[in-house]
Amino acid sequence: MAEKRILILTYYWPPSGGGGVQRWMYFAMYLKRLGYNPTVITVHPDKASYPLIDKSQLDMVKEIETIYTNTLEPLKFYSFLKSGKTKKEIPYGNLGENSGGIFSKAMAFVRSNFFVPDARKGWVPYAKKAASDLLKSEKFDWLITTGPPHSTHLAGLYLSKKFNIKWLADFRDPWSEIYFLQNTYRFNFAKQKDEELESKVLNSAHVITTVGPGMADLLRKKMKNPKKLHVLYNGYDKEMFEVIEKRTSKNELFTISHIGLLGDTQRLDSFIDALKISDIDASKILIHLAGSVHPIHLEKLKTDLPNVQLIHQGFLPRKEALTLMKNSDLLLLCPPMIGQTRLIVSTKTMEYLAANVPILGIGDELSDAATLVKEQTMSQFCDPEAIEKMAQFITLSFKNWQEDKSTLNNFDPEPYSRLAVTHKLAVLLETEI
Repeated sequence: MAEKRILILTYYWPPSGGGGVQRWMYFAMYLKRLGYNPTVITVHPDKASYPLIDKSQLDMVKEIETIYTNTLEPLKFYSFLKSGKTKKEIPYGNLGENSGGIFSKAMAFVRSNFFVPDARKGWVPYAKKAASDLLKSEKFDWLITTGPPHSTHLAGLYLSKKFNIKWLADFRDPWSEIYFLQNTYRFNFAKQKDEELESKVLNSAHVITTVGPGMADLLRKKMKNPKKLHVLYNGYDKEMFEVIEKRTSKNELFTISHIGLLGDTQRLDSFIDALKISDIDASKILIHLAGSVHPIHLEKLKTDLPNVQLIHQGFLPRKEALTLMKNSDLLLLCPPMIGQTRLIVSTKTMEYLAANVPILGIGDELSDAATLVKEQTMSQFCDPEAIEKMAQFITLSFKNWQEDKSTLNNFDPEPYSRLAVTHKLAVLLETEI
């Protein structure tokens, strides 16, 4: 196979942390191993509005040619007005921006109506210029854009037409149904503009990729040629998992962990209610929360479960987060219960499945994440109102821990490894040329 050159436009790139950066970080890494030559255009980290930083991932992309650009966007100004610091209050996930007081609600209103499709659209002119300069002098086989921020796809729309280059647009989240638009009043002109831009991208790109079957169904309904859409799951880092050691003896306390964002639309309250009625000695339980957690959850934990030990340590670098996953006794998966976020199969979901630890999922039982979790005989996925069912599963998991009893896992994560998914991407890139 002749070496194929690929130009990737992504806002999120190391040292950015969180789930959004990992998909194309790994695709770029493994495509290079498979004989492709990827070049990445991204925003300079000193200029970016990154809500999370994880410098541990910089080494993973040191062999990838990367071009950094300037940007012009309001999120650092928003953060400064709210906290006096330019990076402390960058909006992240669904932490309840619309329920955080008059200032936060006003900013969410402005963000949703006057920064269409998103508040990082100020990066688009810089991304277009950097890519144009490159495409004028060098030949690339594919242009790839990934969103959110979905404004990145607007650069792809322009570049694909101007330079007659094959274009793959990747959707990690919904566009017009994205979570932060659901609880904010929007003018009709803003909604219409969003839908118009989304339609242009979906129907102009040569290939559309997304993270799961539910997202695929959502997007296909908006496409004139739905056959050009393909599902590429977020995978897990098999190589990193293999070098992380698992404890040889059981934990001193029954360790229940949640890694990542816990916003106000995620139903941790159901888990707390279930644990309260479980037949378990609360003094033998440790709840470990690693990531941003809405205050409403912390308050309920402390009030309703005063005898449970609680660790809340904020965002963890990748390797530390995976170590916690692998060495927990029960993992909590609480997908957001808002809009179409139920259709998303997150990186965290795939890593949980690969950790070989029982999972308790709480959310939409018909979601793609629920379908995958249910493939594990040792795991359970429950509707938020199924408190008794959750309590029974927690009690069973606790007894297995007490007896130091391993649970049979019949789920094979190998097809979902990052390398395996990248092989599917490579086939797609070859087939569609």
